[in-house]
Amino acid sequence: MTALLQKDRTEKLKTFTIGFHEAKFNEAEYAKKVANHLGTDHTEYYCTEKEALDIIPNLPYYYDEPFADGSAIPTTLVSKIAKEKVSAALSSDAGDEVFAGYNRYDYIMKFGGKIKSIPYILRKGMAAAMSAIDADKIPILRNKYLFHSRYEKVKQFLKQADDFHMNQVLSKQFLEEDVQKILLHPITKLETDFDSTELRKENYSTLNYIMAIDYETYLVDAGMQKVDRATMTHSLKGREPFLDHRIIEWAATLPTNYKYNNGIKKYILRDITHQYVPKEIMERPKMGFGIPIAQWLTIDLKHLVDMYFSDSYLKTQSIFKIKETQKVIHDFYNGKKRTCRKNLVSVDVSDVV
Repeated sequence: MTALLQKDRTEKLKTFTIGFHEAKFNEAEYAKKVANHLGTDHTEYYCTEKEALDIIPNLPYYYDEPFADGSAIPTTLVSKIAKEKVSAALSSDAGDEVFAGYNRYDYIMKFGGKIKSIPYILRKGMAAAMSAIDADKIPILRNKYLFHSRYEKVKQFLKQADDFHMNQVLSKQFLEEDVQKILLHPITKLETDFDSTELRKENYSTLNYIMAIDYETYLVDAGMQKVDRATMTHSLKGREPFLDHRIIEWAATLPTNYKYNNGIKKYILRDITHQYVPKEIMERPKMGFGIPIAQWLTIDLKHLVDMYFSDSYLKTQSIFKIKETQKVIHDFYNGKKRTCRKNLVSVDVSDVV
């Protein structure tokens, strides 16, 4: 999108990106290469722990609801930086949901069919064997980042027999039994757009189904909520060209291999982009607009964790079971980062505005 906007302009397009000092979260250097190649007026800003601390207390006021996506912090910050130079900004949300960009689509396409081809009785037995082996007892792997959560995801994946349940497993942060275990009061499962059956049978494929569900759920309830509130926090007008109904309706008619082709996600968008940006600049593993939240929660933000999960605060709230909640916090401090971020899902928010 940036390439198309800049190609016929003599005036330099203003672009903005947020960087992090933690290398595994930092995409700023790649954004700079793209900006330099396209010739944009580029602003790069590195987010620090102090700035995150300054933003966090204000998030409930602007979001008006519980919102667990940590990228709200850098999205708010990049909106603030952009507002200093422009009054309206473009982003490219919906590209993943409309053109098959998420990493978990890879999991479904590469492994979903293979898993479903295994007789259910065998898959059930494999899942049972995994249940008998505590993830904490597996040498080396138990210390890997998010291993506990991914181990549980694979186990649940094996148990499922259709696209609906497989997508449920990949999309959930907590299973129903996990939620029930930690809450004081019983829960009732409500029907949501995850239960949608609107996709016509003649258009059905595993990939089309999962993209449609993401478009109805994650994009609406997470991506758009985040960007709308983050931009308007600083009175910045946020605009999303990929959400033009003409683009979405057109993309829906494209054959699947125009979106996901032999393991290449966003195939048609890449094909267009490579006309303006060399492959060697663009072709690298997908990263989300993530932040080092696990590290911050154990150091700079630890006082907030300790305060909001103290016995006295939990008693006042009367929502969570104290013992079970404290166990989650104890496990987190001892290396089990399973509840500090979305698992198996790479959340991508374009940080070039």
